[in-house]
Amino acid sequence: MTSKQKYSAYIFMSFAFFNQNALAKTTTLSLLETKTLTLEQQLGKKIFFDENLSSPKGQSCASCHDIKTALSDSLQDSPVSLGAVTRRTGTRNTPSAGYSAFSPTFYFDKKEGLYIGGQFLDGRAADLKAQAKIPFLNPDEMNNADEKTVIEKIKASNYIELFKQVYGDTILTDVTKAYDQMAQAIVAFENTANFNQFTSKYDYFLAGRVTLTEQEQKGLALFEDEKKGNCAACHISKTEDGSLPLFTDFTYDNLGTPSNPKILALKGANFIDVGLGQTVGSAENGKFKVPSLRNVAKTAPYMHNGVFKDLKDVVDFYNTRDVDGKWAKPEVATNVNTEELGDLNLTDEEVDAIVVFMKTLTDGYPIEKQSIFSVETGRITLPFVRIEGLKQKDTFYSAQLQKTEGDFFEVVALNQLPTANVLIDKAMPYYSADTGILELPLLTDTDKDEIKSYVQQLLLIPSETGKITFKVLYSKKLD
Repeated sequence: MTSKQKYSAYIFMSFAFFNQNALAKTTTLSLLETKTLTLEQQLGKKIFFDENLSSPKGQSCASCHDIKTALSDSLQDSPVSLGAVTRRTGTRNTPSAGYSAFSPTFYFDKKEGLYIGGQFLDGRAADLKAQAKIPFLNPDEMNNADEKTVIEKIKASNYIELFKQVYGDTILTDVTKAYDQMAQAIVAFENTANFNQFTSKYDYFLAGRVTLTEQEQKGLALFEDEKKGNCAACHISKTEDGSLPLFTDFTYDNLGTPSNPKILALKGANFIDVGLGQTVGSAENGKFKVPSLRNVAKTAPYMHNGVFKDLKDVVDFYNTRDVDGKWAKPEVATNVNTEELGDLNLTDEEVDAIVVFMKTLTDGYPIEKQSIFSVETGRITLPFVRIEGLKQKDTFYSAQLQKTEGDFFEVVALNQLPTANVLIDKAMPYYSADTGILELPLLTDTDKDEIKSYVQQLLLIPSETGKITFKVLYSKKLD
């Protein structure tokens, strides 16, 4: 790479706005992903990321459904999301919004005797549009007084003309219709590939593009074996019509999950979440919607109340709930599923294999070479990184970043790559020249006996010395 190329790279990597990204609240869509959206989807994206639509300002849909953690909450130390109002929270672990567009409209299957579909963990919204309307008015979330308040904020937004272009010049004269169309725009956005990627290692395995390791294969067999893990009874791993599996049957179940002490500390020692029972009646108390396991490695903590910190704890709970005294009593003792979990007789090795298999369900599996962090040398190696900006063409580089002190890394190698030789995939790191953020969707540490993966964000730090230095803003170990 010539000195002129290095200087050019540094110039556009230096074009950053730091104040709005310093806290690394959310990861927005890349320009590459935004270009594929229709006008209605673009509008939905703007609404989804708009932090001005809460009271007070500061919270958007994306605040609790962050792209970098598979559209779940990126908070790592709290089982519940923080509301727009200080010290106000919800009562549940925020589920991922990924693949939620596939959930059928809420209904009762008379033949099976089961409630199926809907949105939220308790099914209180019949469909995705109904769900999109609720957080804006929830006091524990975006805290708006009414629909009119939200529409007035949209009227003052910088995308008001796009709203009119999509839904007509007179749409905002009727608050009810405008609010309904606002929700429809969000639904349109949630139906895009950004929410429904189908780019996991398991997807590529089903397509015959990759092979599973011996341990992953063993985990899959245990996952599907009715006499062993039997996970696929609810988390469906194969379909009859050849469509890609969603790893949920969209039903509701009481797993006997214990209360989370952290939530009891927030809501009172006697707090009990009855789940579906709150929606349809006490006969269904304790049941919660079966989540998709897609991207489950990115969405810790787990269960409706976030009581378990990692996937091994979850599988261990399924395995020994009824035979190991270490587990606390169920939050709701009625309707507990005793047929499909509680005493599975899995060995520790088998539990580990199931966990390893579930890690293959993470979207953005790198078809190209992986991004690697070496603990021994303190070096991040990025075989591919895409650099984008509103005022420039996408360019591609290989890069190496060397850890200096604390959370700081210095770029020690940067080489431009021919565009024709690069296969773009969801795991490719990208740097935004407009925000100064370097996103690492999947960073693997292979120095230890146990391979670990992380999602990370780094922020460019301005320098007058010509050095390109980044600071780690966010790092989460993936299960």
